[in-house]
Amino acid sequence: MKKILLVHGWNHDNYTSSGCTDAWSNRSRFVEELSTYFEVVRFNLPGFCGEKEPEHPWVLSDFSRYLDRVIQREKPDIVLGYSFGGAILLHWKAVSGNKTVKTFLVSPAILRRYEKKSVSIGWLKAILPERLIVLARDFYLTSVVRNPYYTKASPVMRETYRNIVGLDLREDLLKVSDELVLIYGEKDSATPLESVKDFLASRKSHHKLHVIEGGGHDIANTHTDELVSVIVNLT
Repeated sequence: MKKILLVHGWNHDNYTSSGCTDAWSNRSRFVEELSTYFEVVRFNLPGFCGEKEPEHPWVLSDFSRYLDRVIQREKPDIVLGYSFGGAILLHWKAVSGNKTVKTFLVSPAILRRYEKKSVSIGWLKAILPERLIVLARDFYLTSVVRNPYYTKASPVMRETYRNIVGLDLREDLLKVSDELVLIYGEKDSATPLESVKDFLASRKSHHKLHVIEGGGHDIANTHTDELVSVIVNLT
């Protein structure tokens, strides 16, 4: 039985301070279905579900290096990254050049979409010192936008979230020479399919893109059987 390593996404309910123990507990049926076909290995990233958070704010490359250590230890045949986990995995592939593991990116956060807000603090940057800008930004995100990914986080995880949330990783796709399998829900409103689809088409990419009809960002729960079937058939 082949071994598949799962890299979870960024869920504000999974911060270590919340008391959770398994970052995949909200997608347990998906994990159970996978275990029918694979030896499933999952782990919690630093700052999530009981793992100590980083001593300083991390950037994507820090998560990528952490993942590399896990892969070296577990030696999986397949690695699957979900949402932010897909971003980490993509960056790891682009940097490491590893071609030994089959790679699936499910609802990957290669590029994110945000609704425009009517209130902005951008103009403050021109008139306030950096220290006050940070305070203004914190107030804006916690009290105006009330972003739970930010409000429920510790100071270190807040800054880490800000370091990774606005990244555009489409160019990393071009750096990966072996085939990646990208699986999106047709109606994903969090990580837009069309921008990545158009980018791959314009570059005549060799990566495989599979779209689950009617699915959103959480296809692991809403289209479990179909998602697992795609993974099994493409392994």
